[in-house]
Amino acid sequence: MLKFFWQIFELTGLSIFQLLFSWNFWVVVILISFLYRREQEFEQAVIGHNRVSLLYKVVESSIAGLVGGYIVSLITLFFGIVVDVDSFMYLWYIALILALINPRYLCFSYAAGIISVISLIFKKPIVDISGILVIVAILHFVESLLIFLDGFRGAIPVVIERRKKEGIFSTSGAYLMQRFWAIPMVIIAYNYQTTAQVVKIELFEPSWWPLFKPQNLLPNAMLLMTPIVAALGYGDLAVEDEPAVISKKSAGILSIFSVVLFAMSALSYKVYAFKWVAALFAPMAHEGIILYQQKRQKEGDSIFEAEENKIKVLYVEENSVAAKMGIKPGDVILSINGIQVQKEEDIERIFSDAQIYLWVKAMDKRGKMKELYYQDYENGIRNLGIIVITKNVSANYQLESDGYFMFIKSIARRVKNFLFNRS
Repeated sequence: MLKFFWQIFELTGLSIFQLLFSWNFWVVVILISFLYRREQEFEQAVIGHNRVSLLYKVVESSIAGLVGGYIVSLITLFFGIVVDVDSFMYLWYIALILALINPRYLCFSYAAGIISVISLIFKKPIVDISGILVIVAILHFVESLLIFLDGFRGAIPVVIERRKKEGIFSTSGAYLMQRFWAIPMVIIAYNYQTTAQVVKIELFEPSWWPLFKPQNLLPNAMLLMTPIVAALGYGDLAVEDEPAVISKKSAGILSIFSVVLFAMSALSYKVYAFKWVAALFAPMAHEGIILYQQKRQKEGDSIFEAEENKIKVLYVEENSVAAKMGIKPGDVILSINGIQVQKEEDIERIFSDAQIYLWVKAMDKRGKMKELYYQDYENGIRNLGIIVITKNVSANYQLESDGYFMFIKSIARRVKNFLFNRS
């Protein structure tokens, strides 16, 4: 058994290393670079500068994606999940088409659900439904790990306008979280048709291996380690709490989704009805998670909600005076050097002249009072290094507003326009 484990680690590392030099991996990295470039431009407009370079952001996410791809590959090899590689390619084709409708639909859950239902109804194309759904479940599980560890990095402070349950509009601060990862990985493939470099699997095989394989797989079928590239992305707004807290909550929900999908997909190998159950669950449950998050963003409580005659901290610049003093996002600043502050102009007036000593009274997000001190006799202090949220601040980010069943509505609208509005 130890020999089996060692071979898995060795073969996975070798295959992923080779994949790093393939053109398709770098195509995905370049696409992700364009997405991050747009984010950098927005950050420049909001904060006034980029906290890290574009190259740093792409390299950081590529390293995280490499680790994620290694985990996906280890799970796939350990359990022996055999997949028709042509079926997996259908996921890419459909996901790219869906992305033309809305970039957030670039998700394998939607693509896997669509191709699986089409195959179940029309019997064409012939798709390894159980195999692709198991792989999608594993990808989402690894995505939840990446969100937990990496999802909150580089979050951008924004101002949004929300319509709450009572129909009253309110201004609130939030953090825009967007992360993208290229996932170089290997799957165990049969029905193999490609020109990419592959590795024939010759393992010391336990009696239970491979655990997940199609019923039509012949006993003497050649299994090959097939290098492929997937892409994962995470987008959310941290409204209720700080980004690190919200991303961990999102990761927890997504991990539960992935485990349930994995269980349904595994059962579908033995029970045909679960092919339908898993195929419908994947897109509907994933969309349900998105809708729940958007409802929470629009109607939930927020530690960054603007209040009358109060200055609430939305963002604290790293290594700034505020950061050194201990001012945190969500704090309400009550006074500076004994002068009461109720609007942003009050702070600007205090720092119109450089201060050598600061005494700040504030209230944290739990309602606890605190007094903070800082001094700089040599250089003086000209700003705190914060972004605040007040009642008179204008929104600079628009919430998603399509409402419920937006996935189905978007596709229906596009089809209707194509069929009836052509000139």
